[in-house]
This record gives sequence, C-alpha cells and structure tokens, in this order.
Amino acid sequence: MKIAGTIRSFSLGIGLAVGPLSASFAYAHATLVQSTPAANAVVASPQQIDLVFNETLLPRASRVELAMVHGNSTMPIEHLEIEVVNDGKTLRAKLHHPLEAGTYRVQYRAVGPDNHPMTGDFSFTVR
Repeated sequence: MKIAGTIRSFSLGIGLAVGPLSASFAYAHATLVQSTPAANAVVASPQQIDLVFNETLLPRASRVELAMVHGNSTMPIEHLEIEVVNDGKTLRAKLHHPLEAGTYRVQYRAVGPDNHPMTGDFSFTVR
C-alpha cells in the first residue's frame, strides 16, 4: 500500500509540474503555411498576394509590405489594399497596378489569438 501511495504522489507531482507547461502550448503562434506567389517563384505580374496561415489572424495587428529590390536597396510599393479573408486565415494584399519585371520582397507581420507577432519575409520575381 505504501508503494501505491508513493506512486500516486509522484504522479500528482508530475501532473502539477507539467500542467502549466502544457497550457502554454495550447496557444500556437501564427505560422505561414502557403503563399501566392510562392517564395522564390518566377511569375507574371500578380493581381494580389495571398499569405495563408495556420490560424485566424487579428486584422488590426497583421500586415503585409511589398518592395521592389534594387541591388542593396528597396523601393516600397505603395497603394496596397490589405484585407483578411478565408475565415481570417489569409492575409491578402491587392495590387492596384501591375508590377514591373524584377524581384520583389514580401514582409509580413501576423498576429494570432495569442497576441504574439510573428514576422517573416520572402522574395519572388516578376518576369
């Protein structure tokens, strides 16, 4: 009986120690799952850029920036219409004008329900 009580106490102690850790994993961060255009793709001028995430985004805190790359410098592309679509999981940047041939860098900031901002970037080329 003494061994059973010791095992029960040990199990309870482990549960109390691991419980708070498992609760912190309940909130995963927003992770980019797919993009259109894809990273490093060579495409015709897109009408929009879609970034699909693994969870619903907070629209007020999420954003996309686009810039044309010129050697070591960049030229921001103005006049993007940013919206969150697809049940809140897709961050979309609609372009008002066709993009010129060249390399473009997409930078994003995505904030999910845990309020933790996740940032990233990738490039694609317009032919």
